[in-house]
Amino acid sequence: MAGQSTATPTPRTPPEPSAFALNLADMLAPTRPMQYLVSALALVGFLLGTYLVYRAGPLLKRRLTDDGAEGLQVAVATLLSICSAGVLVVVWRRTPAVRLALDSISPSPVAGVRLFIVLVALSITYTATRVAKRFVRVGESRNAITSHQREVLHHLVQILLFIPAFLFSLTLYGIPAQNLLLSASALGVVLGLAARQTLGAVLAGFVLLFARPFKMGDWVEIDDNEGLVTDISIVNTRLQTFDDEMVMIPNDQITDSAITNRSRNERLRVQADVGVDYDTDVPEACRIATEAMDGIEMLMDGPEPEVVVKEFGDSAVTLNLRFWISDPTIQKKWAAQNAVMEAVKQAFEAHDVAIPFPQRVLLEREQTDGLDVRAVDTDASADGDAPDETGDAGE
Repeated sequence: MAGQSTATPTPRTPPEPSAFALNLADMLAPTRPMQYLVSALALVGFLLGTYLVYRAGPLLKRRLTDDGAEGLQVAVATLLSICSAGVLVVVWRRTPAVRLALDSISPSPVAGVRLFIVLVALSITYTATRVAKRFVRVGESRNAITSHQREVLHHLVQILLFIPAFLFSLTLYGIPAQNLLLSASALGVVLGLAARQTLGAVLAGFVLLFARPFKMGDWVEIDDNEGLVTDISIVNTRLQTFDDEMVMIPNDQITDSAITNRSRNERLRVQADVGVDYDTDVPEACRIATEAMDGIEMLMDGPEPEVVVKEFGDSAVTLNLRFWISDPTIQKKWAAQNAVMEAVKQAFEAHDVAIPFPQRVLLEREQTDGLDVRAVDTDASADGDAPDETGDAGE
């Protein structure tokens, strides 16, 4: 109606800074350069203090429990951040703005109930994650999962439990969760298009987590890389080769490759070749080699060692020696090969079994009609005459 007037809310003016804050600001940073200097010192002190707090983690864990040490670290880091922020607020004379922001949060019974419900929800969620972590540790103690799987499962459970609690807290304050989910979905599509390879490696990491083709310490061969598995993360897997090189392989490349795990069955068949002369009794040579391998203690009794004829080579009949070792390692494989070759060589020498080596026979034939190659003296005479040719053609 025409007689009614609408009242427009007047903006709240920030309160005047207190005398204590002004005196403290004048004492710490009376000039603009001092403001920059004190701010830089506050930031450096915060970063240095946080670094020292987390570096002291191993020492704290020796005196406290892991949870107690982590809680103390978080508390000290929070206190450092509050102190640093307070110094910046005072130095730059922003106490009125901070007081205005605090005054805008007017406490009410409804706000108190909401805050209490949120704290209860977060406490229940945290307790549920701790219980889930205990169950995961029980599975690790029973060798049902590895340490890497334990950490991944623990963080996965944390995400699955805290996301619903976070969305529930938003709905209490009137923030529609579906809008946040739509925004997160759009952001996920953009990030998925921008980081397809990284996301593929992460998904492959979860596949390796549950498929378990290998574990830490296994001797594996992936493509052309062979070594011991030293670390398995969500993104890549690390191998330490037998040349003491560290190889990092993306998990998506591992899932697309053939994986040879030489530690999985706790035994390994090793092969070595040896040649015997064509005049040798091959079955007798096979028997001698088998008996020589039977006397080696580091080889497995079953399956028994065996010898098969592999091929007819250029200079020898090649025999393939096959034997098994338990709990295979590369050092054990090399030691077994050396022991087998030495034992077979000694046995062949004792039974006069010749191990031939390649030989080449050169046959000389008479010269036929054709190009005659003669030696030529390449030193010219002092008077420039042509060099002499050795042979009968010039006579």
